Order: sequence, then C-alpha cells, then structure tokens
Amino acid sequence: MRRLACALSAVLASVGTAVAVPPAAALAATAAGPYVVEVENMALTNFSTETVNHTWNGTSVDNVTYAKGVAGQTSTARTSFTGTTGTYDLITRYNDMAENGVTYKISVNSTPVDSWATSRRWGTDHTDPKNIDTRTTSKIALKAGDVIVLTATSAGEVPRVDKITIQQYVGPPTSTLTINSPNATLNDGFNWGKDRALGMTFYPGNPMMGHEAEWWRLKDATHTEVQPGYWGAYTNRESYYNRDITHQSDGAHALGLDAETFNMLKTFAGDADDRGQNGWPLWAHSSYGAMYYIDGTGFRELPSPFNLMAKAYKQYQWTGDTDWINDPTLSAYYDSTMGAFLTDHEVTWNDANPADEQPVPKKQPGEYGATYFEFPNENLTSAGDSLGFYYQSMLAYSEILKAKGDSAGSSKWAGRAQRVRDYFEKNWWDASNNRYYRGKDAAGTGYSSWGHEASFLMLLTGLGDHGPRTESYLDFIAANDDDLNVEATSYLPETYYQYNRSAEGWAWLKKLMTGRDTYPEVSFATVGNVIDGMMGVQPDAPHNTVATVSRLTAETPWVEIDHLKVGGNDLKLKHTGTRSSTLTNNSGGTVTWKPQFYGTPATITVNGTAHTPQTKSLYGKTVSYVTVPVAAGATVTASAGTTTGDTTAPSAPTGLTATNVTSNSVDLTWSASTDDVAVTGYQIYRGTTLAGSSTGTRFTATGLTAATPYTFTVKAVDAARNISEASNAVTVTTSGNGQAVDLSSLTWSSAASDFGTVQKDKSVDGNPIKLNGTSYAKGLGTHANGT
Repeated sequence: MRRLACALSAVLASVGTAVAVPPAAALAATAAGPYVVEVENMALTNFSTETVNHTWNGTSVDNVTYAKGVAGQTSTARTSFTGTTGTYDLITRYNDMAENGVTYKISVNSTPVDSWATSRRWGTDHTDPKNIDTRTTSKIALKAGDVIVLTATSAGEVPRVDKITIQQYVGPPTSTLTINSPNATLNDGFNWGKDRALGMTFYPGNPMMGHEAEWWRLKDATHTEVQPGYWGAYTNRESYYNRDITHQSDGAHALGLDAETFNMLKTFAGDADDRGQNGWPLWAHSSYGAMYYIDGTGFRELPSPFNLMAKAYKQYQWTGDTDWINDPTLSAYYDSTMGAFLTDHEVTWNDANPADEQPVPKKQPGEYGATYFEFPNENLTSAGDSLGFYYQSMLAYSEILKAKGDSAGSSKWAGRAQRVRDYFEKNWWDASNNRYYRGKDAAGTGYSSWGHEASFLMLLTGLGDHGPRTESYLDFIAANDDDLNVEATSYLPETYYQYNRSAEGWAWLKKLMTGRDTYPEVSFATVGNVIDGMMGVQPDAPHNTVATVSRLTAETPWVEIDHLKVGGNDLKLKHTGTRSSTLTNNSGGTVTWKPQFYGTPATITVNGTAHTPQTKSLYGKTVSYVTVPVAAGATVTASAGTTTGDTTAPSAPTGLTATNVTSNSVDLTWSASTDDVAVTGYQIYRGTTLAGSSTGTRFTATGLTAATPYTFTVKAVDAARNISEASNAVTVTTSGNGQAVDLSSLTWSSAASDFGTVQKDKSVDGNPIKLNGTSYAKGLGTHANGT
C-alpha cells in the first residue's frame, strides 16, 4: 500500500529547504537560493568543530558537524552573502536542550535582526537528535556583500550550531476576506482568527515549523516533502488530526485554503483501503503526509469517518469543484464508508421492510463510540453524536449520488437517512429526564447524563425533533456548557446559531474571540462561526446558489463581510439587524440568492419591490425567503416586512428571592411573568451562565461551591421563544468554610487515563497543567497539554 512504516533517513530540520547546497564558506550566486551555510565553515571566533552521529533506536538519523562554542562564553561566526539580492528567511539549525541555556543573535552589517534564547528540549544529551531545533528569522533583505554574523552567548550550556539555510521569503498565504461592523470585539476577533489561521499553514519558512521533538519521524520513504496543509493539532506537533481538520474546513474555505483542505481530506480518505485500516482513516498525519508517529493510528472514534465524508461534501457545496465528488480516492472512500464499513459495524438494511433493519453503527473492539469523552464504566456501543454524523454522511452520500446522475441511489440513501433520524427520535428520547440519550450500551441501556461533546454534538448534526424536545435539550446543553475544554467550546457558537439562539451563539463566539487560545481549531472556528453562524451563509455552489439568514443581536446592529467565495463568485454580504440583507456580486456569473428571514412576514421587499415570500423550516424555525438573481457587479437589498405571529416577549419576572441556602445549593422563587399568548417556562441564570430551566416559579440551584458568592437572575420564555428581560438580581453566599483540598495532595489507590500516565501536578505528557490557558501548580493531569 502507499503508506509504509516510518523509514529512517537523514533529513533537514529546516522546513522549506528545497536543496542542500554543498558546504562552502562563500555562497554561490547562481540563483536566489536556497543557500546553505555550514557554520563550521564560517569565520569562527571561540568556536571549534565537533562531529556527532545522531542515532535513534540504534540507527543513524543524521551525521552533523557542528560549530561548538564554549560554556559560559560568547562565540561568533561570520560570513559574507554573495547570493542574489532579495528578501529571505534565515533558518538556523542548532543543538541545545536547556531553557535559556544559550542566547543567539543574528546581525546583518552589524545591525541585529533577531535574537532568541534556547527552549527546553527533551533529549538525554547533545547526541540525542531530540535536542536539534531551528529558528526562522523572517523577511530579511540581503544583497551581495552583506556580512552575516551569528553570536552565541552561553549561560552555562555549550552552544552547537549546524547550519544557516537562507531561502527566499514566502510568508503566510493572504486572504481578501474582510469584515466591517460597529462592534470592535467582533472586528478584532475575526481579524485575529483570520491572521492566526493563515499563519498556521505549512508554508516555506513558517516559524512554527521545525521544532518537532522527533523531527526525523515526520517523513518516511514515500513522504519526503512538506505537503499543502495547515495545523490541526497542538502547536508543538507538526501535524493534522482528522477531527480537527474536518471542523476547521469551513473557516479554511472562507480564507481561501481550498487546496490545503482538499489535500488533507483526500489523504485521510486514502488511508481507508490501506492494510489493516478496514475503512478507517488514520487519526493523524504529519506535515509531510506520513502517518504521524505519536498517535497516527491513534483513536478510532466512530463519528470520525462519517464526519470526514460530510465535511468533504460541504466543501463541494462551497466550491462547486467536482473533484470533491469524482476524485477516485474520495469517491471510493464514500462508497466504502456507506458500504463495507457500515456492514463491519453491524448495520443491516431492508428497504422493502424497514422494520427488519438494524440501522445503528456499533463500535467494535478497540474503537470508541463517541467523540473524545466517554465514561469507561458505561461501555457505550453506540453514541448519539456518532449517529448524528452518520446521518449527515448519508444525506451527503445521497447528494453525491444525485450529482453523479444516480437518482435511484440518491433516493434510496435519502430514505435511509430519514429512517435513521426517525429511529433516533423514537428510541433515543429519555422521557424520565426529558432529554435525549447520548449513548447506549450493548444491553440497550441509555445514558442521558451530561457527557461533554458526546452530549451536544448530536444536535449540531441536525438530529432531534426540531421542536420542544430540541429546545429542551438545548437548555440542558446551556446549563452544562461552562465545564468544556476550549476545543469543545469552539463548536458551541455554531450549535446555538443553527437553532437561532443567537444570544448564546454570540456569547460563546465572543469568548473565543477574546480568549484567543492558541489551539488551531479556535482561530479557524472563529472565522467559520462568523460566516456559517452569525451571517447564516448556506452555500450551494454546484447550483450557483447561496442562501443567507441574519443572526445578529442588539450588540451588533450590522455586519458586512466582503470577498467571500461561493463557487466562482466573489460576494459581499451585509446584514442590518435581522430584517434587512444586501448582497453584492463582486465578480463571477449570475448567482441565485435566497435571502431568508426568521418568521412569516407578509412581504419581502427586493430593491423597493414587494414580493410574497415562500417559507421553509430551517432546523425547526420557520424562515421566509424569496429567490433573486444577482448579476455580476449588481447589488440587491432584501428587507422583511412585518412578521405575523407572536413577536412579543413576556414581562420580566419580579420578586426573585433566595431561601434555604446551604453549602452547595439554594432555593429560588419568583413571581410569574405575563405574556400576550402564554409563558411556557423560565431560564435561571447564575451570573451569565444558564443554570437550568423551570416550567414553574421555583428552582433549586445545585452543585455550588461552599463559602462562595453567587448572583442569580431569571428570564421568562414563551412558545415562540421570545425571551423577557432579566428579573431583579439576588446574591447569596453559600455556607461552609470553603476549604479546598488539592487532589494531588491526596493518596490514591489507582489512577488511569486513556492517554499517557496520570501524574501529580503535571499533565500526562509531563508538562505543567493548563486549562483554558490558565496554568495550575497543583492537580492531576489526565490529558496532554502539549506545551
């Protein structure tokens, strides 16, 4: 097969080096690089030379002659540039393991252009290849005769420098996508996400690259060059993981990274027919496209093959590029996922008699049923989020077959998808707890308690009744979503926006924008959530069509995005409130626009002319729309008239009172609200977090911390999901002394983690414990922090 076990070979750690120029003191001027300067051949002061054969598991991975400095002293190396005038990256390859053990400085013509201190590396000594690192000094103007000086100042560690690779500066890709609004948080957060995401592509000279601990294992015999792609992993792992990339792909398209996304998703699809994969994509690939050595085979989460397929089809909707459906590797993956893979996971179909079907994929030995979070004692064989992504992939397959001209196959799979959704609705509702099951075990026992991603991703996929059950379950999610890690929270804005719970969508999007976590998914999701969620863009490039719906809140009265690509069209979209939208077709052929508005206005006015709208259900919410052709260069404004139906919010609850305050709970009561139709329930907030809901005028808040102040408010809700203003606030302080005990100070009988070894006061990969960007000196590490 195409992918082999990692073969050992001598490689350059300097990412982007196209050729290795033979060692020379003077630099040839035959081309604009790359030029490789072996530091031991430069003019040296206080450097000697040393040759080290770096081995791993008894096999040589690189034989390097270093310029070796002196511990506690300063050493310099000097050369003259004789290459072509231009702008360059200077990539210095060196060998050190102590944090701040050596400070390096590069000067050009006596002017410092960069300096850095060594980082902690995890090799045993200087012979361990793990201690080889690189530094990229970007965008340096050089001309023939310029003098380059490298200075190494030791704070106790012996400096060792291999080479300086001088290559043409490329820089990160750029994007014409822009945003404009009166909301500075939105503008700044979007631009941060855009720049951060573009900076995580695998472009030549990317300063993030070249720091991998076991850098020689990024390659193998058939993967020898960096491939188009972008980061989808912890930033210290030069790799991409399949669940990350599928989630990042919408934002990536908006930024123009279609070639990168295509290469990565196709690479995962190509794994499925490799020996031993049995239809599974690998869990992760390196920047070179090889199986990522840390956990490339890794986890087999049952949602992942389906999610990959659904997101590949979504890229077809964005781009209209038929390679997404006709490429042989991708096409074979779609067929095998809907064929042999389902059979291997106990799915049986009976289109003539659906009552005899077993439509639910079940995990097999060594697999996981849900996304990331599972309670080991439950031993789930099927999970709601897996069922949801499976449902999405079936809908995608139906459309793929239709695009290929197989109308009978398309109808068959559309029918199967509907039966799966019906099955979920009939068999996965926990009436006793008024919420959906997130998973079932082999005996059919359902579990509906909070299970992190496994609990909320099923609604993101579109499962549910899109009615009262869905709304109740969204309330359940909102009451529990403040204990999720940042990767999980990056899914929350789109989940809430999808169901027109725009205030909650914006609240979580704002947290992503202001928190600015370095995890790659966050920046890509920030961009994607604005486009898909807030602006409600629904692409259909194969049919030259785009639909939009505004999900703005009062905090952002208008938003304009420009240069969004849908197929061959470059579009500008502006929403003003939730009742007016403007589309400009900057370039491309005529595009069919479907401006949508929530509710049932009697008319939608298009450039001053009133039209009677059509209606449809969008995730259970009625939207009204018209169909408008927008020619290249044209601008069209659509505005919704008066909406019929209930648009009046209930009155605010009054008289909120707290009683029976304990160390971990408090009883709340209030006076009922009024409404022009009827109040259907109340939302109880602990600060800005939804603590729960009630159909009556009392609620007990539980799970509180002793000796801690809490502020509560209540809002009323009617059947149309109109929400009142907040009640009066009440503040209480729970009883008890509030003394905290660090878990790592206790004695345990046993501790286990699915990844690595549980450690006291460290993550399982031996680093300081971090949670949502905050470091903790004490605690138990149950997952890798990666920093």
